[in-house]
Amino acid sequence: MRSATTRSERPLSILGPTMTGAITQPAALIAMLVGDPVTAERYLRLEYDTLHQMGERRHLATTAAKLARAIAAQGQSRYDEALHLLAISREAAADEDLSAQAAGRGLSARILADRGRHREAEELARYAVALAAQTDLLSEHADTLLDLAHVLIAAGRIPEAHAAVVQALDLYQHKGNLPGAREALRYLSRCSPA
Repeated sequence: MRSATTRSERPLSILGPTMTGAITQPAALIAMLVGDPVTAERYLRLEYDTLHQMGERRHLATTAAKLARAIAAQGQSRYDEALHLLAISREAAADEDLSAQAAGRGLSARILADRGRHREAEELARYAVALAAQTDLLSEHADTLLDLAHVLIAAGRIPEAHAAVVQALDLYQHKGNLPGAREALRYLSRCSPA
């Protein structure tokens, strides 16, 4: 997939920002679904750089949040970079852009939990779930529930994490998101009640 990204960079720059976004967002989503955050980062970086250069704010918020998630998925050593992008996303997001706000807060909660700041992380994760629940985006809502489960597992609150994962699995299945459902099942194996 990486060679396809490299080959696509020049033609995408010729097509312009609208076509770039139309191609890079789905490609990044597929890369994340198959567990390849490095490739997702490359696609999202193309879009982010284009939007940033244009001064475009509306799509920048969502793209920055997705890029932050791809970067954070590569390990804790990149968390500071992800947090920087989340700050950009928050600044660019309109009040009504619940998707970008929920995604950013969910990822921030994961990072806080991994850094041992469990109370802050839980507040943020629960807020992200509440924001996502106000949308009709089932997979994104499920993603925030997995973010909450991650936070609760880190805090040793396994039964609550289990409940969040079961909700996420139900949403993924309802949407037909098989990779999301598989991820939820992996979480279930980590937080099954004794």
